[in-house]
Amino acid sequence: MKIYNQPPDNDFDASSIQRCRDILYINIFDELHVDQPKTDQERDQIIRERIARNWLGSIKIPFSNIYVNGRLEGTYRLNIPNPLLGYSRDKFSGTKLDTTQRILPTSVLRMFATMDPLLAPPESIQQSFDSTESLELLNHARFWVEELNKKFPNRDYKATVSDINGRAVFIPRFLHPLPLPPLGLTAADTTTAAAAGGGGDNQMQQLARFVSLIPFLADTVTFPGLCDIWETSDQFLRTMSGDDEEHAVLLNNYFLTLNRNSWIAIGVSIYSGPCCFVLTKNDGQRYPTCWSVADGRDALTIDTWNPIRSIYLLANRENVWANIQEQDIPSRMNFDVNKTKDWRPFFSHSFPRDNIPWTSVQPNDLHYEETRAEDVAALIRQIDDILHEKFRDWREANVTRWHSTCQNRLREIVKDKEMEFIKGSIGTDIESKLVEFQGTHNITGFSLQMPYTTIQAIVDSVHSTNIFKHATNDIQFALAVHIHPYPNNILAVWIYIAHLTKKS
Repeated sequence: MKIYNQPPDNDFDASSIQRCRDILYINIFDELHVDQPKTDQERDQIIRERIARNWLGSIKIPFSNIYVNGRLEGTYRLNIPNPLLGYSRDKFSGTKLDTTQRILPTSVLRMFATMDPLLAPPESIQQSFDSTESLELLNHARFWVEELNKKFPNRDYKATVSDINGRAVFIPRFLHPLPLPPLGLTAADTTTAAAAGGGGDNQMQQLARFVSLIPFLADTVTFPGLCDIWETSDQFLRTMSGDDEEHAVLLNNYFLTLNRNSWIAIGVSIYSGPCCFVLTKNDGQRYPTCWSVADGRDALTIDTWNPIRSIYLLANRENVWANIQEQDIPSRMNFDVNKTKDWRPFFSHSFPRDNIPWTSVQPNDLHYEETRAEDVAALIRQIDDILHEKFRDWREANVTRWHSTCQNRLREIVKDKEMEFIKGSIGTDIESKLVEFQGTHNITGFSLQMPYTTIQAIVDSVHSTNIFKHATNDIQFALAVHIHPYPNNILAVWIYIAHLTKKS
């Protein structure tokens, strides 16, 4: 599949291409041949049918990730709504793990993405201009990285990163427990966590969901031509956009508040190339868990759909460890950082931490404010109106009819989607809520969920499903919009779309 497009300002210079925020959509469809209505005279003489393509799921990859890395390759997990109205899952379509009792998805797509011709990636400035770290720590960091690069030149080892002022900062100084956001969904888990001295898995899922909804903006877009910039968590929540480093640092700091064993991990993802994510490992857990900050999903290091292709650095608030194993594929690695033959620590007997005291660059508190309900309601109405208007524009050659009763029912259903999504019970009883329509109509539909960035991004996601592409007037549509508000104007957008055809 080839895609042709133009960069911003029609300029192929690296500084211009870095500003491109386009998304590559890989959509999967089910192609059906649907019989068209016929008169009594035509019934035995003429065959009339149309081709319908029902959207099943998608994969989204930002163009900037392909541009910076040249090519991406791996086994990608399809984002398939649950449920897909009109379809049922085979009972063998998931695998239950004994350790967590989760039903795990097996809908994956093996692919690679590249550009033809390849464009020159942007050059980045690697040095920092100043630092508040001690000269002793900076010298050891430089020597530590140089020694590691001699043996593994393809691994991007680092001990310091640049803050928003361009100063070199030791990575563990970004890691510090921070107050949890008032999510409003964690009362039971909070009580359990307090009694047990830690957070529950459900609470970790909620926090990962919250962090993933904060808009992503690559440093190549925010700071074109500069090196990778790490913001503190309060700066991140003020700007309301950041790279995966800011998301991973914030999620890790939340996990520290829950007394979880967690690390910042740096490696390579099949979605974005070089990436930063969170790794956790509970007592007695055989395989660590990788937490993707892009979508809030977790995967064990042995899962085939784990998007992490390699890991070469771990850091917590005490130390930094470099992977010196021959293998950097998560499923083949040992994650015991106490084994110096597998992990080289930054602080060791030859360079003890006691000689280098430091304080965290993170604040002691974070500012959370309640999102205004009236603003959310106004945004829901605006998105709903725009999508209804777009459907009519997209179906210019055909009449667009709306099934108002089904649409009202979908509006009731979609309000509970975010709560069900967090609890893992989504899709449990949708069919029964639409049973009154199923006797007279064939219903096909799905829900879309995404963080709110712009209305255009929502329109693009709906358009990519092609649900409007039915070349017939004998069809009705139903569309519902809901936004679940989180603190600090962080919004989870849910769109439920369905089409109905009368049963013959």
